[in-house]
Amino acid sequence: MNWGHKITITFILFAILIITMVTISVRQEIHLVAPDYYEEELAYQDQIDRMHHYNALPNKPSLVKDNGRLILTFPDSLNITQGEILFFRPSHSGMDQKFLLRLDEHNQQTFVQSDFQKGLWKTKLSWQDQNQDYFVEQTIIL
Repeated sequence: MNWGHKITITFILFAILIITMVTISVRQEIHLVAPDYYEEELAYQDQIDRMHHYNALPNKPSLVKDNGRLILTFPDSLNITQGEILFFRPSHSGMDQKFLLRLDEHNQQTFVQSDFQKGLWKTKLSWQDQNQDYFVEQTIIL
C-alpha cells in the first residue's frame, strides 16, 4: 500500500469520526433551566429584591426531612397571602414539580419524599406577606 492510499484512508476515517460526533451531538437532549430564560433574566432585579427581603427576616421558613416526608414550616410571625414552591431537578427538567402553598393550622406544608427521585434537588420558594415579596433558593439531597 502506498502513501497515497494511507492519506485517503486517514481522511475517510476522519470524515466518519466527524459525522459520528455531529450525529451524537444532534441527538443529545438539552434541558433548559427555563424555556423563557431571556425574559426571566430581564426581570432579575425584582428577584434580587425578593432575596434581600428574605435575608432581612428575623425568623425564616425551614424545609426539613423527617421520616420520609419533607416538611416546610413558616414562622407564626409571617402572614402569607400566597406563594409557591418549585422542586427543581437540575439534571432533568421533566422531573420539576411546582406546588401552591397551602399551609395547615401549624403553618406547615408536608410533601411525601417518595414522590421525588433520590438525588440533588433545588427548591425555589416564593411567597407574599401582605405587601412584601420574598424568595429563597435552597439545595437539598433526597
